[in-house]
Amino acid sequence: MHPTLFHVFGLRIDTYSVIWFIALSVAILWVIKRLPLYGLDEYESRKIMAVSFFFMLLGARSFEYIQHWKQYMANPSLFLDINRGGVHEFGAVSGAFLSALIMCMFSRKVSFSRLCDAAAPPAILAITIGRWGCFMNGCCVGIRTKSFLGVHFPFDRAGILRHPVQIYYSVIALVIVGVLLAVEKRVLPRQKGERHYSVIAPLAIILYSMMRLVVAPLRNHAIMARLISRSMTYRGVMIALPLMSLWLAYSLSKLKTVHEVTTIRR
Repeated sequence: MHPTLFHVFGLRIDTYSVIWFIALSVAILWVIKRLPLYGLDEYESRKIMAVSFFFMLLGARSFEYIQHWKQYMANPSLFLDINRGGVHEFGAVSGAFLSALIMCMFSRKVSFSRLCDAAAPPAILAITIGRWGCFMNGCCVGIRTKSFLGVHFPFDRAGILRHPVQIYYSVIALVIVGVLLAVEKRVLPRQKGERHYSVIAPLAIILYSMMRLVVAPLRNHAIMARLISRSMTYRGVMIALPLMSLWLAYSLSKLKTVHEVTTIRR
């Protein structure tokens, strides 16, 4: 583990923040490069992305305040301490998703479903890179194990090994990116003007939810600071999965029909 990257003028620069900054920067640049692929207006899309990025950071940080609201209310000066606490993935996703949805509702040039499809692979790639920041920081650790995959974390006694769930997330997320890109090649509109059916975004949500269901039991929830109980998390995921599956099935069925009609016309 290497939580501190370096010090400059007495200011501590932590590895966690630097790696996640790199992850988000790479994701944003890749989304911008993918905008023409979905026929999105670049200027309007960039405005929406800028606002969404702000609300993503706001959402990620807000969950820290909500979770420990009693401490912050007792000492309001803690709000100014950005090194205190952390950021929350669910809050970040919620903030970006809702802000983009609202802005796209008032935009005539940017389709929300197209923007989500364009952003889905880069978003998962950000997790692939960013989770190494969690690993270097020693947070989001796993339960104890005697497996050869076990890793010793500095806060534990000598000889104690834990599942490196941060690396599990990173590797699985990279596989998901590969799957999304492979599917994308087959479902993108083949002709200009062909109707777009959102497939990549719901597929990304399904695969991401499955990843969380698989890896979550290996995380050390006694160490993790929780906003909601684990059972509530599982219920939410189990509700989201079938809904996303129905959305994906509907989009694929419509897409197949369009392609069959196009082939007949040819």
